[in-house]
Amino acid sequence: MWNGYQVVDADGHVIEPGTLWEEYVEPAFRENCLRVERDRLDGDRLIIEGRPSRLIRRLGGVPYDPETPITDWNTLRRAEYASFAESCPPASHDGASRLRWLDEHGIEATLLFPSLGLIWPREVDPASPYAVAHLRAYNRWLADYASAAPGRLVPVGQLALSPLVRLEEEVAALAAAGFGHVMLPHGVAGELDARLDPFWASAQHHGLVVHLHKVAVPHLLPLPLPTSVHAPGPGAFFNHVNEILPGQLFLAGLLDARVPDRFPELRLAFHECNIGWLPAWLERAQESFETLRETGRGTPDHPPRHYLHDRDTFFFSTGLGERLDRLPEELHSRVLLATDFPHPGTPFRPQEEWAPVLKGLPAGLRPALLGENAVRLLDK
Repeated sequence: MWNGYQVVDADGHVIEPGTLWEEYVEPAFRENCLRVERDRLDGDRLIIEGRPSRLIRRLGGVPYDPETPITDWNTLRRAEYASFAESCPPASHDGASRLRWLDEHGIEATLLFPSLGLIWPREVDPASPYAVAHLRAYNRWLADYASAAPGRLVPVGQLALSPLVRLEEEVAALAAAGFGHVMLPHGVAGELDARLDPFWASAQHHGLVVHLHKVAVPHLLPLPLPTSVHAPGPGAFFNHVNEILPGQLFLAGLLDARVPDRFPELRLAFHECNIGWLPAWLERAQESFETLRETGRGTPDHPPRHYLHDRDTFFFSTGLGERLDRLPEELHSRVLLATDFPHPGTPFRPQEEWAPVLKGLPAGLRPALLGENAVRLLDK
């Protein structure tokens, strides 16, 4: 607890061990399964379908030291690189170690998202038997990881949008395995069409929370023109400024497709898109709603504020650096605390680093942010 408040980390991560898929994937896929290849001169590589990953530059490089901040492996310059296995915090791949980390930092529970699993599905056909088998393997491993502390280590399952599977059966299998949370399926593209309706319906039926994590959320941008204007690169500043866009776009897409109207008990949580943009977004969404209604065009069943103010079904996690003191009171019940541990740049000592931020917040927002909102998300 932090100053008497219960704390839940709404966006924690595992780092999948290099041997996960060899141990957990179905035998038919083991020969060519995901694996980590040792390279002491340039850093270990993730091998996907027999080739090095195009998106992951390096795995590991410097032995993990619990007394120093976590290093960004991609920026390392060394004559020889430590292995991926010795570079990962034990808490990232071992459930008992993660439980000790939670106790050390005064955190009651954490939601667990993948790390490599946010990236490698973008390098394969997400509807392929290969992708389906590897995501199922990850879920089996994650269930074992979380079994070290049920209720405190909260696994978030992964699925693929594939004609090879019936999404409602995949969701039911996750629920039967003890999962209460699932990420948006990999492979969603274009419109939020009826292909996803079995997923929404099954998640609602089984009471699973659907999580939309920035890296794995499709942008849904219509791009009819061949022209574009962009910064050279684009660079780090361009990307960092715009990393909230997936959340904004997908929220609009959900309302446009009337998903909350058709599945009113479905709960959704957005991660790494922050929440500070939401008040201005709601003003624009309200204007759009009224304009379209006046001209007889399609809109959600209710004004946008209804879904964010009057229902307890949308949540948004936030990390250090966002000005939460400006968040309107009617949105206090929507915000969740996220550490993003154990990724580079995450709080090294979260309780100490959050302390000055919490001090400047309205008294009612502190318990809501730290754990009250997340407990509602976990307990329903």
